[in-house]
Amino acid sequence: MTIQTLTGAAAEAVATESAFGPRVRLSESAIAEAQEILGAAFAGSRRGMVAFQEALVAGDFQQAVFQVLDREVIDRYEDIPAVWSQYVSPTTVRDFKPKNLVDLLGGKAGLDPVPELTEYPARDISKALYRLKVSKFGGRFAISWESMVNDDLDELRNLPENLAVAARDTEARAAASLLTDGNGPNGALFNSTAWGRTYDADTDTWSGGSSNLLAGNPALSIDSLEAALNAIQQRRDPQGRPIVVRAYKLVVPAALEFTARKILEALEIRQTSGNQTVISNNYVSGRVQLVVEPWLDVLDGASTAPTTWYLVPDPASARKALFLGKLRGHETPDLRVKADTGSRVGGGSIAPEEGSFDIDDIQYRVRHVLGTAGTDMIATAVSTGAGS
Repeated sequence: MTIQTLTGAAAEAVATESAFGPRVRLSESAIAEAQEILGAAFAGSRRGMVAFQEALVAGDFQQAVFQVLDREVIDRYEDIPAVWSQYVSPTTVRDFKPKNLVDLLGGKAGLDPVPELTEYPARDISKALYRLKVSKFGGRFAISWESMVNDDLDELRNLPENLAVAARDTEARAAASLLTDGNGPNGALFNSTAWGRTYDADTDTWSGGSSNLLAGNPALSIDSLEAALNAIQQRRDPQGRPIVVRAYKLVVPAALEFTARKILEALEIRQTSGNQTVISNNYVSGRVQLVVEPWLDVLDGASTAPTTWYLVPDPASARKALFLGKLRGHETPDLRVKADTGSRVGGGSIAPEEGSFDIDDIQYRVRHVLGTAGTDMIATAVSTGAGS
């Protein structure tokens, strides 16, 4: 049998068989007491360790311990900053089938004049389909029975945090991979035909399109950032409508953080042309917010990785570009412990922390489900900063 992490109403509704016998509803005071005993043992207190070992013989305490661990992994997971949520829009899917992100095209341009006693002109409406499919990620950790006997609980103490970090890192890597494919900007989303393409609903194919690569790959500066904003604003969608985005995210690797901060946090901008200097308020900072994505430094293997910068619409804007989806009802990591301890000769169940039947280990497993997708890239821009 296994113990599965459940929260909220789902946790209260479950009353299935577990490794410790029938699941029971534990009071908050019982869980708090278990957390206090567990914390004392983790802190290295000899008295706390003795109390922990004595309490382990109680089935209710065993269940409370694993509820504490379940809560711990959720707490640690939520405490780790989610940088990706600042430039990627979250969504959920019902199952492992591809989810269609539908963009209705056509019918939005200005209305045509209608002469007297003339039929209203028909308007073309089509739809673009972008697909997001989630996948399962996970891993296992093993703790030896000897470490339990030796009072060495460091592994058990760090396990929830390690699993939470692993789950958060999986999200962060997936989101950052929307920006880079390891060889510079992601060629599937940042290319010469990334936006303004014509969609054929009958064949589910695209044709044509224009580039979201900044000409000349300028280094990040106030001038190049202004040029990128202007380039996006001058674009028109397939119906000839202007691109209006109120807020953007400037996503950079750690190597560009301070360059970006100098640009966005400056109170004034001084621009010199010949002998004339013009001083103005920082008109860019109100439109653009900085996001430092350290995973770009890890995932992008191109020589231009330290100088590459991305401009994408704010996830809250109407023109969303990047998505990260999770399986509905499984938005947070699922932590389980393997119960393969066997049964005592005299009868009775054995808790997982007593070690497995075969090799005396205690195994924990984490599962996380997510997927990503890029959609309309018309309000995006990228530069490698190489200057060519």
